[in-house]
Amino acid sequence: MYNHRLNIYSILLIMLCSCSEEVQIVNKNDAMLTRTKGVLYYNNKSFSGIVTNSYHNGKIQSKQSYDLGKKHGEYHEWYPNGKQRYTKQYHKGIQNGEQKEWYRNGILSRKMKFNQGRQEGDQIGWKKNGDLRFKYTYVNGRRYGFMGASLCQGPEG
Repeated sequence: MYNHRLNIYSILLIMLCSCSEEVQIVNKNDAMLTRTKGVLYYNNKSFSGIVTNSYHNGKIQSKQSYDLGKKHGEYHEWYPNGKQRYTKQYHKGIQNGEQKEWYRNGILSRKMKFNQGRQEGDQIGWKKNGDLRFKYTYVNGRRYGFMGASLCQGPEG
């Protein structure tokens, strides 16, 4: 019985290892990267992997996931001091999900939500001192709430 289990686990382990592929990581300035009609190609094939960019000192500036030449998954960007600047989510080339942006000092600047490339749901922004800069909601393409110094109509009318 013990040998039978060991054989099953060994076969499963071999199958898992053989199925995993290495993620291709390419620098944004690589001459093999080209973009045609919104699709990213590497060596004339639609690119799947991660594109990175770095500052002159070697610190990472940005990292974007791609699938079949389209932005897909997470985008991250950092300030030269190493603190996070942006996080965004993409689905098949379209911004989708939560986006966050920080000030250079690390304080959150804004938190926004996107659905199929359009703002949807609660959108909140703060000043560097932490005071509210804006807070509004997008419902079916219409904005409701507080934007800067002006008040907007609420969704109930």
